[in-house]
Amino acid sequence: MSSKPGKEVNRMSLSVFDDKTVLPDNEMLTQVLADSRSLWDDAIQYVGSLGSAMNGQWKYYSKKAGWSHVVKSSERTILYLIPQDAFFKASFVLGEKAVDLALGGDLPEDIKELIRQAAPYVEGRSFMFDIRTKTDLEAAKKLIDIKNSG
Repeated sequence: MSSKPGKEVNRMSLSVFDDKTVLPDNEMLTQVLADSRSLWDDAIQYVGSLGSAMNGQWKYYSKKAGWSHVVKSSERTILYLIPQDAFFKASFVLGEKAVDLALGGDLPEDIKELIRQAAPYVEGRSFMFDIRTKTDLEAAKKLIDIKNSG
């Protein structure tokens, strides 16, 4: 872990957990997320409430990305959770059908703009946003529903 909660540092990776040799654990996550830990747990529980077998696991993708928590429903990746200092980022990859549903839904305009600006790739459009409040989490839940419906 490269920093303490609430302390801004220049990190080389997206995640606050940037040491490939140290798998993040619950104690580390609670320390880093502080009050946002309940939002993290709520996001994971929400995926689990959708009726499919939910699983999550830590993945280290690269030095630039650091550790992310991949949340899956059955074998399908729903979202990635990326720990920060006292908050986290939610990262989604939406196919074009899901993009259409998201842009036509009642998501906040700033989230829709992120989706519009995301480059389309074969696997979908990838974007992320900060989860700092219950309102942010509600937007993520709407995207989880969209992702799960496809």
